[in-house]
Amino acid sequence: MTTFDILRLESDTIGRYLSLAKARSILPHLITASAAMFIAVQRIPPVTILFFTLLGGACVAAAANTFNSLLDTDIDALMMRTRHRPLPSGSIHRNQALVFGIVIGIAGVFTLGKFVGWIPAALAVLALLYYVVPYTLWLKRKNYWSAIVGSGAGALPPLIGWWAVTSKIEAAPFLLSVIVILWTLPHFWTLAIVRQDDYERAGINNLPLTGAILWITVSSFLLVAFSMLLKLVANLGLFYIMMAIVLGIVFLILVWQLRRNRPQKYFGYLYRYSIFYIGLLFASIIIDKLWF
Repeated sequence: MTTFDILRLESDTIGRYLSLAKARSILPHLITASAAMFIAVQRIPPVTILFFTLLGGACVAAAANTFNSLLDTDIDALMMRTRHRPLPSGSIHRNQALVFGIVIGIAGVFTLGKFVGWIPAALAVLALLYYVVPYTLWLKRKNYWSAIVGSGAGALPPLIGWWAVTSKIEAAPFLLSVIVILWTLPHFWTLAIVRQDDYERAGINNLPLTGAILWITVSSFLLVAFSMLLKLVANLGLFYIMMAIVLGIVFLILVWQLRRNRPQKYFGYLYRYSIFYIGLLFASIIIDKLWF
């Protein structure tokens, strides 16, 4: 075996484990935690604390996603969107995935506890357990309101980031958490409509179309409203509020188009935009504190 073959094999292995950990879904957690840290100190947070908070948080989130994949292997195998993931496709054995989840989870908790603080580490463990037990094990397959429960895990990174640099909790990180929860609802429910056949094949209950449209509309308007309120609570500047207004207007235009035109493609438009929305909204917080 040549050096090139070895490198390619290692690259493929790393790629499979990144897929198992759902690396792309971790990025929003890192951005929201970072934004909370920038708001908390009103400037660039200590680089060492920022690095270890994100590193430890990413490891714990990867562990949570791995355990989620282990528990959902059977339904992932039934869905077109997920059947090529490492566990249902067999490219990673379940025992390997279990060991990976345990090791990277412990590594993440230790990193947070040793270099950031044991309160952030405890909050990360809470997020992991919350995502795996109430959401994955209990409600995901039984109730279409499970998206609300699942969103709670994604709401904890702002609290972790805030505590990491202040050792206290104030109103602003809770508002960031509310924004994450409100964003999760239209993000998840639009995906559920786009992939309705997949979810039905896997036996996962979802909101009826009319109910989904109603709650997508309500949560989207609340999302935009709370993003505006954040400007006052977090002492953000003109750059943030301008970005929040533009991003929010586009979001609501897509929601309005979805209400008027119900074919699945409009749900797809909103789903894809929601990914950009949350990243750009929280990135604008960081930019606001860096340069404005």
